[in-house]
Amino acid sequence: MTHQASDPPFEYRGASVLGLRQIDRMNGVAKGTAFRAFKRVRHELREDRDFFVVDIGEPGDTASAQLLRAMQEAAALYPASRVAVLITAEAYARMQGVARLESQ
Repeated sequence: MTHQASDPPFEYRGASVLGLRQIDRMNGVAKGTAFRAFKRVRHELREDRDFFVVDIGEPGDTASAQLLRAMQEAAALYPASRVAVLITAEAYARMQGVARLESQ
């Protein structure tokens, strides 16, 4: 997974993942660009393999709550987000292809 040192991936369920805010930031694009790219490839992806969705208000388990805390401390989530969409390296590569996301 290509990333800047300031935006290291997080580990979730055995996968390296990035949040949408991280992807926007490391590609130097406007808020929402990564989400729009994700929506364009969503039909090709499988939840719990290519991406994960974690409810920020009710994370469901201790590991998810700890991850969300760490992501919030690292400013890796948009403040108004209700869910965290966590993208794996494979899903990120597909997103790059449709949105021309390239790390700066």
